[in-house]
Amino acid sequence: MFKVILDSNPAHLFKTEMKRKLFYCCIGSLCSLVIRAQTILGIDVSSYEGTINWTSVKGGGYTFAFAKATEGVGLTDSYFVSNQVNGTAAGVVMGAYHFGHPENNTAVAEANYFLSVAGPYIKACNLPPVLDLEDPPSGPSLSTFFTSAQLTTWVQTWFTTVQNATGIAPIIYIGPSNAAYVNSSLNVYGLWIDDYNSSPLTPPPNKGVWTTWDFKQYTWVATVPGIPGSPAGVDGDVFNGTMNAFNTLIGCNAVLASFTSNVKSICQGGAVNFTDQSTSTGTITSRKWTFTGGTPDTSSMVNPTVVYNIPGNYPVKEVVTSTAGKDSVTIAGYIHVANTGSLPFAEDFQSSTFPPPGWYLNVPATYDSVWELCTTNGFNSSQCMYFPANCGQTVNISGQRQQLYTTDFNFSSSTNGLMWFDVAYEPSHVPTYSDTLNIYSSTDCGGTWNKIYSKGGMTLCTTGGSTNAGTDTAGSHGHGCFVPPNAAAWRTDSIHLGALAGASNVMFSFESKSGWGNILYLDNINISGGPLSVQNLENKTTVGVYPNPNKGSFTVSTTGTVPERAWFILYDLLGQEVYKGQINQGKEEFTLNLNGGLYIYRIQSDSAARPVAEGKIVINH
Repeated sequence: MFKVILDSNPAHLFKTEMKRKLFYCCIGSLCSLVIRAQTILGIDVSSYEGTINWTSVKGGGYTFAFAKATEGVGLTDSYFVSNQVNGTAAGVVMGAYHFGHPENNTAVAEANYFLSVAGPYIKACNLPPVLDLEDPPSGPSLSTFFTSAQLTTWVQTWFTTVQNATGIAPIIYIGPSNAAYVNSSLNVYGLWIDDYNSSPLTPPPNKGVWTTWDFKQYTWVATVPGIPGSPAGVDGDVFNGTMNAFNTLIGCNAVLASFTSNVKSICQGGAVNFTDQSTSTGTITSRKWTFTGGTPDTSSMVNPTVVYNIPGNYPVKEVVTSTAGKDSVTIAGYIHVANTGSLPFAEDFQSSTFPPPGWYLNVPATYDSVWELCTTNGFNSSQCMYFPANCGQTVNISGQRQQLYTTDFNFSSSTNGLMWFDVAYEPSHVPTYSDTLNIYSSTDCGGTWNKIYSKGGMTLCTTGGSTNAGTDTAGSHGHGCFVPPNAAAWRTDSIHLGALAGASNVMFSFESKSGWGNILYLDNINISGGPLSVQNLENKTTVGVYPNPNKGSFTVSTTGTVPERAWFILYDLLGQEVYKGQINQGKEEFTLNLNGGLYIYRIQSDSAARPVAEGKIVINH
């Protein structure tokens, strides 16, 4: 397949010579004429073929074509766009391929470069995106640069990056040698195998770690109408299957059932507006919906509205019938109806049930990683929730955002709510592998979200100013995966929830935005609706702040029992933490450079389940 732009490239000259030699092994177009009635044929092209008459290609019996889009991180095929546009206009099913250079670049960089060029053409009814994995034209082979595991990781990362961006699983073009060299974990992706000196009627003899194949490049010297500028011949390909299987692969069946909705997470008694997005080459004659847990529970309308009254997670099914056939789609847990929780609330993850009752894992894509229950570590306990996929696996999940939704809380009587939780995180030794913890609030049970907390990288780090202060175990990055060694590796963070005062349906979302860096741990999630009295909240403690108002210098006086490790925390009226410092029993003097205004203070201990004290401070300059 490898075709280059510059004729001076040795690989181009080599392949041209090979085509001339092979040309005489095939008597003109007889190589394909006798089998077009029973097989699905295609070609793969690049700028090497020049300007193509795609109408003639289609008329010659060719169904599909892969067109080169990019190579490495700096070469774009000058004919790619015209090939895509004109081929599609002629009725040829088009696809895009990328010639990879793992020996020179990262998989993410190459995938993103490919997407920047080919992205608009990766869609339903087009061929899947392709990674062309060959030995470097100038040598040596990829096996001299990589172990099989390393090469597999590179390919998997490229696949994951492209699939995350497009929603379409890529396939690989590969020769028998490299197909046997990579790990079998890749055989879940489609195979386009190089078997260039063969018949389109015979299966490839060597598929490497794959058990089946989707496409086979059976020749380099096919004579194709509409491509006169290639006297040495064109790469010829064949699909392994029927036309129905081909349409299934490209997501372009005669009938394809599909739907969406305005929301997926709602309050009890909320309504969901469903929109049919089914397609068909014929005329759609009927739709049959099934809404478990909904009212109505069935419908034949095009775009029905359904009310859900009982908390839970419910599937949705749609069956579509058209003059061209029938198709159905069922999505499990598609609708989440929030349960109602009471305030104050505390979750310590000591149960074996995960997610906790009434909580909901929102997985944006089926291949995404998820929050899990950690049964070996926690803050002063043996369990917490964590996101282990950030470290210790070969698949690069950078960019994945996975959420865990809480139950629904009533803040209608709250004027000064607070959330606090324990977090442990140590960044990867590679600065670009930075993970982020985002927390959102929703006042309509998950219909819309507002970010109330975001920390990542060294800002999220709980082990000090370095990336090696934790206890490491074996990990995929060579420097291990973070395991909190003791309570000192954890930090208590808090969020003022004053902006949610009066809201009757409040949910929270804990989101891991992965940078494929290191494991993130969360424990002891507490939510108070407030207001709490300043005295006797957790311990028998009296707190005084004077002068109040002040100009930024003030004294905090405590009498009674103050825990050994307690914090004095200030929030502005937006709920943002503006100061946090340790406080001891007795008198503590503070001088803070803050803007004038009203602030909320809390005295919070690491061990107590609730704040020790809270109140207001006014700063006037």
